[in-house]
This record gives sequence, structure tokens and C-alpha cells, in this order.
Amino acid sequence: MSTRPYRSSVREQAAGLTRTAILDAAERLFAEHGYARITIARVAEAADVAANTVYAAFGTKAGLVVALMERGAAEPAIGRALDRVSRAADGAEAVRHAARGTGETVRRHARAMAVLYDNATADPLIAEAVRRADDLQRARLGEISGRLVELEALRDGIGRTDATDVLWYYLSQSSWRRLRRMGWSWQRAEEWLAGQIAMALLRP
Repeated sequence: MSTRPYRSSVREQAAGLTRTAILDAAERLFAEHGYARITIARVAEAADVAANTVYAAFGTKAGLVVALMERGAAEPAIGRALDRVSRAADGAEAVRHAARGTGETVRRHARAMAVLYDNATADPLIAEAVRRADDLQRARLGEISGRLVELEALRDGIGRTDATDVLWYYLSQSSWRRLRRMGWSWQRAEEWLAGQIAMALLRP
């Protein structure tokens, strides 16, 4: 019996763990000390790997930030929230699920998001990653708006595009960060944002 599939699986698992360790180290160092002050060598040391391993996996320091964005974009909470929104019985329920899922994602990836958006002008690769992240979030918010249209939950005169704009205004990472900087708990922020969206978008 061939052991090649097993060996391949072990190698892939080891590579995945190494990649995770590098990203975790980069996220922590960038958040604590600033993107400009951290080198690939320091990330490698913190992850207990060779610098060449980091270069081979991510190319550049900006590539690490891009990978952090992609990891956040793949957060399972996003898919769960969209699934719950798709099965919501009314607009208020859909909005609550949207706020909860967005908050959960921002909470889990707060440091990575701060690194990404705070360094948007540091490198063209990061600027492009910011654009991709924004486009992806708007597309997902567009799915939520579409569900509100299906439920006939929107106020008269508000269509899917306007609803997406309102959702973007309230649920983008900048809104969450601002409320957190004001000292609000995650739960308070979630409840307030859901309430504001409901007042702005939903039929009384």
C-alpha cells in the first residue's frame, strides 16, 4: 500500500500550521509595534521559522497583510450570518443577523483589519487589498439588501442599492472601530447598529 497520500497530507498539514503561525506572528507584531517597524526577519523569529520560509510563502511584508485580509474574508461567521439572513422571517430578524455576523467577524479580526486599513497607503498591494475587502463586504451586504427586498421589508422609496449603502455606512469596519474606541461593548454596539439600520430601512 502506497504511503504517498499520507505523506502528502502530513506535509500539507505542516505547511498549513506554519502559515498560520507566520500570520499570527505578523498580525500581533504589526498591531503592537506598527507595520513600518516590523521586518520579515522579526516575523520569522516570532513564528520560529526561517526568513526564507516567510518570503517563500508570502513574498513581501505587504503580502503578509494581504494574506491577513484574505484570512479574515474567509471567516466562517460570514457564511453563517448570510445563511441566517436568507432564512429570516422578517426584516428585523435579517438585520439582527447581519449586525451579529458582522460584529463577530470584526471582533475576531480586529487587529488584522486595523493593520490593513491603517496602512492602505503604505504599499500598492495593501491598497488593492483594501479595495478588494471593501468590494467583497459591499457584495455581501448587497445579498442582505436583496433579502430585505424579497421580504418586502424596505421603506417606500428605498431600493436595494440605497439599502446596501445604509448597511455599508453602519456595518463597515470603521463604524465598529469608532464605537469601540468610544468604549462601547461589542454587544452594545451590535444592538445599537441593528436598531439604527432598522429605523433607517425597515417599514414601521
